[in-house]
Amino acid sequence: MKEEILHSMDTNPPEAQKKRPIAKIILASLLLILIVAGIYIYRNFTRLLSESLVNSFNASVISDVYELKFDKIRVNIFSGSIQVINASVFPRTTPLKVYPYINSSLSLKAETIALEGVALRTLLRENRLLLNKIIISKPEIEFQLNGKRNIILPFMDSTSVTPAQESTERPIESFELLEFELTDASFHSINSHKLREFKIEKLSMAIHNLIVSKHFGGYQTILSAVSLSIGDFHGTLKKGPIQSVHFIDFNIGIDSLDLRFTIDTLTYQFQDIHTRLQALDMQTADSLFRVSMSAFDLSYQNQSVILKDISVTPNVSHAVIQQDYQFQHTEFSGTIGTLAINAVNFDSLIYSKKLLVKEIALDQIKAAIFKDKTKPIDSARRPAYLGQTISTIPLPVHINEVKATNITLDNTERKTDSSLVKVSINRAAFVAKNITNQDPKSNMEINVSAYINNKIHFDAILTFPYNRPRFLFDVHFDKFNMPDLNPLIQAYTPAKINEGVVDEISFSGVAEQTFATGMMKFLYHDLVIDLELNNQAKWKSAIIALTANTVLNSSNPVSANLPPREVQFRIERDMTKGFVNVLIKSSLNGLKETMIMSKENRKTHQEAKKKSKAGR
Repeated sequence: MKEEILHSMDTNPPEAQKKRPIAKIILASLLLILIVAGIYIYRNFTRLLSESLVNSFNASVISDVYELKFDKIRVNIFSGSIQVINASVFPRTTPLKVYPYINSSLSLKAETIALEGVALRTLLRENRLLLNKIIISKPEIEFQLNGKRNIILPFMDSTSVTPAQESTERPIESFELLEFELTDASFHSINSHKLREFKIEKLSMAIHNLIVSKHFGGYQTILSAVSLSIGDFHGTLKKGPIQSVHFIDFNIGIDSLDLRFTIDTLTYQFQDIHTRLQALDMQTADSLFRVSMSAFDLSYQNQSVILKDISVTPNVSHAVIQQDYQFQHTEFSGTIGTLAINAVNFDSLIYSKKLLVKEIALDQIKAAIFKDKTKPIDSARRPAYLGQTISTIPLPVHINEVKATNITLDNTERKTDSSLVKVSINRAAFVAKNITNQDPKSNMEINVSAYINNKIHFDAILTFPYNRPRFLFDVHFDKFNMPDLNPLIQAYTPAKINEGVVDEISFSGVAEQTFATGMMKFLYHDLVIDLELNNQAKWKSAIIALTANTVLNSSNPVSANLPPREVQFRIERDMTKGFVNVLIKSSLNGLKETMIMSKENRKTHQEAKKKSKAGR
């Protein structure tokens, strides 16, 4: 009975117990076989893919001049993604075919190149690479540029290629890519033709919906969007006005770009472009000046260009800069807080080479001018008036308005005795309208409002015709105390004004190419002049000063019941100097004529007095 019970409790017969370990062994063996087979198949599959990837590259004419290598690839069969590890593309030591027009080269090394959405069957069967996305991580890119127009890829143009035996290599017929990403790249470019070298760190690029199609002798490339960012840029240039360039945080985005290029031509169209950079720093080729800018922003869609904190500063002293010039040379430096170019017609500039701008606005300008008058004047120099200067600009230009506000200008001159004199223009505003070389019958008008040495206010209206070398001027000074002019007067003359008030200075006229004429109204009262001549005895200086104050009227008009002296003036232009010197000479001549009138002006004034008396 007990045996029956025990037998009934043993539900697995001895034969079943023996079969169980055999089944486990078989299952384990099958699993092991599958694993080994999977590894073998995977390795064989990756080997086949590697060969297909290389064959796909070699099937293109690019392989005639470039070689592809990589350590290994990783494949995800289900997602159709491939990772190429330690890939490199570099020029062949000896090209398989000769393309005489190729004058430059490209080299690329990347830690990983990820290919997503790959048509694996097409790659294996036809050695053609079809995919959706490429991601290149931390590549090192180097360009060697050796031509005026750099060509790095073959165009498969039979007229330009050395005849060779029949080949099955394919030109780039077409290529489509949904997305391309280049991240954290380093870039090095050497241009032996232009003697330039650029180094870029932290370069990233994204391209969306790329389509490349071939046409005879060239290619068309279409992108729905492309963006590029640069973390740090260094450039050295051995030719041209700039020696070195550095900037950070450069970004550019382009929407709907269409490129068409052949061996000798590049054309392009786009819907929008926006670019910005920060901390631009440049050194001039002669190392004399540093040019910097804190920010740059360009928007094609907004039709604007904005620059901030522009600075041009000398690296050396005035003496060092001036030593390179045989004749008098005007040296400029300064800063601009903001420069905004608004309503720019970029299409006219790009496609027609015409500069059409509605407004250029500048603010917070601090400028410095230095001239060494111990040097001789260049007698061959013939500066043109502004109208003719603009007319000779080779690029067609039309700017509706240029305005500048909050201007400070310091003009420093080294006189012939080597002493320095400085005149400041403060709180100035400037507006120029109709700057163009497209309408020779029109005029440019300039309006200026400013203070001399922060005390003497004046306004000026200047009109420059484009069809002849002349300009019209109308200048007005507000009321001011004459002793405020002493820093300027004493810099050039032994005179000093002890007392006096200017009630009004107004002068206007026309400057022709070789002379200027006009009218001056100089109203003042209580003028007292002190002439102390350093080389004369004290008593002689006193007599000269007394004579001057006796000859000169202390007021204009002399009395309330007499008309003021309003005089005509004429000056001969110094042909080696520009329009500013014409204005200065005209004003000084008008002031002199008011105080010590010529025969013609005395006659006119006498007639005015007779009319005044007759009218009383």
